[in-house]
Amino acid sequence: MFNKALAFGADARAIIAPYQEPFVLPSECPGKRNKLNIEAFQLRKYPITRNLFVVVKQNDQDEQQAGVAYANLLLTEQGQELITQTGFVKIR
Repeated sequence: MFNKALAFGADARAIIAPYQEPFVLPSECPGKRNKLNIEAFQLRKYPITRNLFVVVKQNDQDEQQAGVAYANLLLTEQGQELITQTGFVKIR
């Protein structure tokens, strides 16, 4: 069994692929990887793009401070790189 990336669009004339061409065949994976169509995700052209949210507990205690620090870390250059390394598309 293997996963297959699906191209979507508002209609048949506006299909957006999640990966950039040239596509890597499943037989060549995992040695090679397809490159994400990052622009399509960042510009929300790919129809099933979703945002990643960080929920911070608002209690004026350690949990809130930790949550705010974590959210701020994700917005830094280092945080954006970590997001990319985990397979998500960075926002900045």
